[in-house]
Amino acid sequence: MQVAGDFYEVSVKVSRKLGRRAILLVGDNAPPVDLPSDIVAVDYLPYRQIFPHVACVVHQGGIGTTAQALQAGRPQLVMPFSFDQPDNAARIERLGVGLTIEKKQYSADFAAKMLNRLLTKTCYASAAKELANLLKIENGVHQACDVIEKQMGK
Repeated sequence: MQVAGDFYEVSVKVSRKLGRRAILLVGDNAPPVDLPSDIVAVDYLPYRQIFPHVACVVHQGGIGTTAQALQAGRPQLVMPFSFDQPDNAARIERLGVGLTIEKKQYSADFAAKMLNRLLTKTCYASAAKELANLLKIENGVHQACDVIEKQMGK
């Protein structure tokens, strides 16, 4: 996260409010001080390895993170910042696999309310798992090649 602001500190409060463990991927940002034992802050972990084991993914909506959370079949809370992120967040909502929260709304109380909704309403987890299963059977490279060859008249 390039412009973290108080995102990580608020996220710790959200985790405490919900009584949930959390992994904070802070990159080059300084981690919050005095973290409880059930919250860890690391600069990097491979999404492909951790996303299948989390209850929900909270992120800014970059296409890489969004795609890996979709592949893992996990609900998402997206706080878009710029570029493609607002569009990706809107798509996550339309697919029924997550919710969007604006940066100015990211307070401990409101984010906890949104995450509680994602974690307790089974429709989000079910939709995320169903979409992940569809992605597993799709052969995107093959389909893209077919479209390209068709356009080239082959």
